[in-house]
Amino acid sequence: MFKIKKISSALKRPFILKNILLEEKKQKIVFFKKIFFNSFFSKNILLYLWKNRKYSNTYLWAKREKISALKNVTLQNFEKSNQNTYLFQRPIYHNFQWIQKGDLLGDCSGSNKGDLALGKNLLVGYMPWEGFNFEDAVLINEKVVSKYISLHIEKYDLEICETLYGLEKITRNIPGLLKTDIQKLDKNGVIKIGSWVKEGDILVGKIIPTATSKQTFLTHEKLLYDIVGEKTKTPNIQEKCLRVPQGGLGRIIRISYISKIKNQINTKKSENESKMKPLKAVLKKKKKTKYFLKLIYISDRYCSIFIKFRLDKKTLTSHNILNMAGVPKLAPFGPVGKRWANSKRRRPFNFSIRKFRWNIFKKDYLQLISFRSRFRSPSASGPWGALKRALKRPPDNFRKTSIINSLKKITLYIAEKREFQIGDKISGRHGNKGIISQILSNYDMPYLSNGRTLDVLLNPLGVPSRMNVGQILECLLGFAGHIFNTKFQVLCFDEIYGYEASRSFIYSKLFELCKKTHQKWIFSKKTPGKLNLFDGRNGKLFKQSVLVGSTYLMKLIHIVDEKIHARATGPYSLITQQPLRGRAKHGGQRLGEMEVWALQGFGSAYTLQEFLTVKSDDLQGRNKIMQTLLKNTPLHFGTPESLRVVLRELQCLCLDLQLSD
Repeated sequence: MFKIKKISSALKRPFILKNILLEEKKQKIVFFKKIFFNSFFSKNILLYLWKNRKYSNTYLWAKREKISALKNVTLQNFEKSNQNTYLFQRPIYHNFQWIQKGDLLGDCSGSNKGDLALGKNLLVGYMPWEGFNFEDAVLINEKVVSKYISLHIEKYDLEICETLYGLEKITRNIPGLLKTDIQKLDKNGVIKIGSWVKEGDILVGKIIPTATSKQTFLTHEKLLYDIVGEKTKTPNIQEKCLRVPQGGLGRIIRISYISKIKNQINTKKSENESKMKPLKAVLKKKKKTKYFLKLIYISDRYCSIFIKFRLDKKTLTSHNILNMAGVPKLAPFGPVGKRWANSKRRRPFNFSIRKFRWNIFKKDYLQLISFRSRFRSPSASGPWGALKRALKRPPDNFRKTSIINSLKKITLYIAEKREFQIGDKISGRHGNKGIISQILSNYDMPYLSNGRTLDVLLNPLGVPSRMNVGQILECLLGFAGHIFNTKFQVLCFDEIYGYEASRSFIYSKLFELCKKTHQKWIFSKKTPGKLNLFDGRNGKLFKQSVLVGSTYLMKLIHIVDEKIHARATGPYSLITQQPLRGRAKHGGQRLGEMEVWALQGFGSAYTLQEFLTVKSDDLQGRNKIMQTLLKNTPLHFGTPESLRVVLRELQCLCLDLQLSD
C-alpha cells in the first residue's frame, strides 16, 4: 500500500469515476438530514428552520421574516493530519437556498463537489525518452511543478520538568548565545508567530540547572577554584533549547501552552487574528445591536481585557464598526462616547462593567476582579475610578501565580510548502507508480499536432508486464472526456456486453471526437488510439505513433526531502560504539553481511578494513585519524569494539580468550 499526499491547490475531479464511497472515509464531507435554510461563512455554516414562505424572493423572505439559527456547523481549517498534511473543510457557497436531506454543504481536503479528488488530470504519453524513464522512472513538465504544491504541518513539543537541582526555565537570557540566535524570540523566550525558521534555529529557549561541583568547571575555572576556594560567577545552568531539526524549513503558524492546572489550555494566535475575531463576530449580525454589544479587546500577547457594556440601539450599528480603528474609541471618554453623551438626544449613559480580567503572561497575573457600578456622568467616581483604586492596592491582596512556572508543555506548529522535485514519487490509480527522474522545460517536451505539449512521459514497458491494462482505458477515455468535458463511469464491459466491448466503445468515442472537432489527427484508422508526436528539441516527427491521453495522477507521501540523509560524525552507541541507525537519530549507513561479501569479491581489502574499523567502532583509530592526516603518517588500525564485546560475553561463559599481535 502507498499513501497519497494531499495537494494544497484546487483539486480536480477525475474524468473516469470509480465506485468509491467517500462517506466511508474518515474525512467525511459535510451533509445534513433535514430541510433547512442556510447561510455560509468561511469557518462555519448556519442552518435555519423552514417556516411559512410569504415572499417569492428568497433573499427578501430571509430579510423580513424573523428566523432563528437552529444549528451551527463548524468547519475545520488548517488542522494537522496523521501524515503531517493539513486538513480543512470549505463550504460550497449557495447562500439563501433551500437544502434537504443528502444535499452537500461543504468539501473536505480530499473531495471536490462530493467526489473523491486527490490529484490532477494530466496529458500523458507512453514513450521512452533518452533512457530517463527506464525502470518506472517518470519525466514531468516544469509547468506540472506548480500544480502539485502541498502544505505540511510539523508539530514540535517541549516539556518543562522539575529536575533534582531545580525547575527548568523558559527564558530568552541564555549565556553563550549570540544576538542573532535569539533575535526571533520574544520576551518570554518563545519564538514569534509568523517567523520564518530553518534548520538549527531556536524555537524555545530553555535552561536547566546543573550540579555545582568542581568537575563541571572549565580548566581556568578549576584553577581559580583551587586558588581562591570559591565558585566563580559562572551560572550553573545548561542550555537545552528546542531547535528546528534536520531538514526543517517553514513558518510558525500556531503555539499552544498547556499548564499544570487542569483544563487550562492557552492557544497563542497571531495578533491581527486575535483583534479581528470579535469584530467579525459583530459584523455577522444583520440588524442593529439593540440590547448590548460585546467586544473583546486584546492589547498585546501579555495583557487581555474583557469588557461587556450596554449601549443604546441608535449609537452603533454593524456598518460603522468597519471604520473603527480600535476599541478605545468606544470608551466613555472616547470620541464616540463624548459625541453621543453631548448630543441633543442624549439619554442617561448607562454603563455597566460585568467582569474585568487582566492577565499578565510575563511575570504574574491577577485573577478575576468582579465589581458592578452605574455611571451617569463622566467623572472619576465611576467604574474607572474604582478600577484605578483596585489596581493601586498592595499586591498581597491578589493571588499571584506564575504562568512560566505553571507551564508543563509548549507545542509549536510549523507549516511548510513543498513542490515537485527530482526524487519524489507520483502514482496513478492502477498501481503505476514511479520516481521523478527529470524535470524538463516546456520547450523540450514532445508536443501534439495542435502544439500542446505533454505533461508526463511514462515508460511503455510498465504496462504489459504488470497486467494493469486499465490505465490504457483511462488514458484514452480521459482524453475524450477532457475535450468533451464529460465524465465516464467505469463498468465491467466485457463481462456484460461481450468480448472487446471496451475497445469498440473507446474507438467510437475517439471517432466521434474527431468528427465534432474536425481534427483528423485525433483518430487514425491505421493506428487507432495513437497520435503523432513531434520532438520539442528539434521539431522533428517521431517515427512511431505514441499512445497519448489524459490520466489522473496523484502525489505520494514519499518525498525526497524526508528520505535524503548524510552523516560525517554523529552519535554512537554506548555498548557497541557503533553509529546509531536511522535518519531521525542522525545515524550512519549499515554495512551488512552481503555488502561485505561484495567488497571481498572485488578484492577491495583496504576499503573493507576502513569500513569495519575506523568508520565503525575502532575507538583508537577514530581518535588518531585526524592527526595522521595532518602529519601525513601511516595509520595503525586498532581492535574493533564489537570484538571486545564478544570476548566479554565469552568470559561470562567461563571462556577466557586472549588476542596477541
